[in-house]
Amino acid sequence: MTGIMSQGEVKKLPESESINFYLKKDTDMKSKLKTTSLAIAAAAVLTASGAASAAPPANLGGTTWIVQANQDSAQLDITNQGGPGAPGAATCRLIISTIGIAPIRGWYCPSTGRIHFLHKNLGSGNTVRVFTGNLSDDVVGQPLYMAGTMMVDDAAFGDLGEFNFSAVQ
Repeated sequence: MTGIMSQGEVKKLPESESINFYLKKDTDMKSKLKTTSLAIAAAAVLTASGAASAAPPANLGGTTWIVQANQDSAQLDITNQGGPGAPGAATCRLIISTIGIAPIRGWYCPSTGRIHFLHKNLGSGNTVRVFTGNLSDDVVGQPLYMAGTMMVDDAAFGDLGEFNFSAVQ
């Protein structure tokens, strides 16, 4: 024979080559199965995380928070939150509240969780502290958190400067 096989002939491989052929084929199949399994698992995780994603709360009106700022704690009561359609409320909403007995006025963006408010002196109406921060996502069964920076603009409320603050509902 010249090396060309006619139809119906079967070439017998040496035993060592035959075993290597089947081992390689088995390894290739396992590798493909592993890759496919990982792809399916990744798709499932991405789908599940998209369905279970949380977002910041839509409305803060009627909420009470315990604020920790510059080694002092106080109660923040957000009494009202404006709605869409008010002047300047296309994205963020006006919030009105008190910290202790002092009035607070600012804004909250439900789509991002960003919050900003001014603490005004009860007697003079001057801004004494400025708070800027973010709210945690609204997760069922978990408390809401707020954290950011507080700027002290009046020495009656502590050292002048910028400090961290946090709050829990």
